Formats: sequence, structure tokens, C-alpha cells
Amino acid sequence: MARVRAFTCALALAAATPVTTTGAGTLDSGAGLDRDPDWRTYLDPDHGTAVEYPAAVFSVQAGAPERGSGQEFRTQDGRARLIIYTLPNEERRSPRSYLERHLLLAPGALEYTRVTRHFFAISGTRDADTFYSRCNFPHGRRGDMRCVFLQYPQRETKAWDAIVTRISLSLREEPLAGGMASSERTRIGRSPRRR
Repeated sequence: MARVRAFTCALALAAATPVTTTGAGTLDSGAGLDRDPDWRTYLDPDHGTAVEYPAAVFSVQAGAPERGSGQEFRTQDGRARLIIYTLPNEERRSPRSYLERHLLLAPGALEYTRVTRHFFAISGTRDADTFYSRCNFPHGRRGDMRCVFLQYPQRETKAWDAIVTRISLSLREEPLAGGMASSERTRIGRSPRRR
């Protein structure tokens, strides 16, 4: 449990390598936005977490995340990063109770917070970087949480808004090769819930 809490804190508080930016709200050519962003879909082959991401912007695969299953991507110059990951919801928490238990920042330190029955999205600033984190929760709280974390220079926030929005809204669960997503496996043999 302490490891998950530490990972969540690390995601919310990590700082990217400082770099020089060209000005508020703009990106320089090092970020890769001066060309086609080459939108692709990342699919975690073990858990079915899928998300669209700009492969020309996040062109460096930086390995697996510290916790969970997934992939970390970075910009060529290392100043922005995207982590796509899947974590089990072993405690069967709701988005709200998960944040209450694992978020180590004071809620007032966040600049944006949205919590629904099926996901949370938070954003804030630390040092010279903006971070954004979203986790989608399984229906019925059984199964995996599907998450993205982005971090980029605060001075470029307006330039990143459209990218962050598209990534966030594309986060989803896809069926695996066996025909079902990982959270569906836990529901096999159970009667469907009546609504």
C-alpha cells in the first residue's frame, strides 16, 4: 500500500528536467509540434489500457512505469513526459476515496480537480512544471484503473492544452487478444447487476 501511495505522490509531484522555453504559451521546435504530431494509439497488451498520443511529440520510449503495467514516453529534449499505466484497484475504491487515501498534496494545491463516479482528473503546478493526471475506474470497482500522467513546462500550458485534452478523453479499456479486457475477467461467472 505504501508503494502505491509513494507512486501516486511521485506522479503528482515529479519534476521534469528544466529547459529553456521560447515564451509563455508557445512550444519551440524541440517539442516536436512544428510538424505533424502523428497521433497513434498505445495499447497495453497485458491489461487493455488504450490511449491516443502524439508519437512525433512523445518520440522517446522511456521504459515501463515505476508501478503497474504500461509505458513512459518523453519528448526528444526530455522536458515533457507522458506515462500510460494500469494499476489494480485492489481496495475497490471509488475515484473520490482513492484520492482521499492516496493524494499526498493538499487539495488546495491543485488548480483543477474533477471527480466523478468513474474517473478523477487533477492538475497543478510544481516548480516550473504543470502536471495532469487522470485515472478511469472500472464499473463496480472491480478490475483495473487506467491512468495517464503528463508533465510539461508551465510556461507552455496553453500550447499543451489540446494535446492533454485529446489524450485524456481517449483513455479507455480495449479488449485483449482473447476477446475480453482484464476487468471483464473478474466478472465472468457472476450474474449481471440489475440497474
